Amino acid sequence: MSKVKVKNYRYQSKKTEEVPRKSYKKLYWALAALGVLLLAVVALVCIEKTMRNKLIVNNKSSHNITALQFWYEDESGDIIDIMEFDSVASKEVRKESTEDLALSDLTGNVWLSVYVAFEDGGEAVLQTGQFLHGFDGKISFELADTKDEELLIRLKAGVGLFNSTAVTGCDDVYYINPKDGYIE
Repeated sequence: MSKVKVKNYRYQSKKTEEVPRKSYKKLYWALAALGVLLLAVVALVCIEKTMRNKLIVNNKSSHNITALQFWYEDESGDIIDIMEFDSVASKEVRKESTEDLALSDLTGNVWLSVYVAFEDGGEAVLQTGQFLHGFDGKISFELADTKDEELLIRLKAGVGLFNSTAVTGCDDVYYINPKDGYIE
């Protein structure tokens, strides 16, 4: 048994010609692309919102931190806001919100300062960045071991989805000895 193929025909007098069917493939692809783009924009906005007003301390090293303080200092030496950690154990990650600190009100020449003290007896004060127009981004403080007996400290304060430091100027790397606090 054979199947009958149905086609749309238009009859004109004695001629028969096939009527083309409209294809909606391009329309479906365009709508699908638009939907994916819209979903990606919503996801990026949500990610960007979660990166605001955060302080992340990541101690990847084998040394314990006994005291860790973050504060902002202006030109006259006035301390603006302080966030303290009593201790941060080795291989520990701490995430804190900085929304209560009103860092978006920072104006003028303001620097981020960090005091770190180690269980081995060393301590140091780091001063970095320059916050001219307020700040509501993410500050990350990462500590890692090196091949020597020193520790590698990465201190970064960035804003936006890609954690840009163009506004803050705070993207520094320090080498520090945990026994005497010597900074390179």
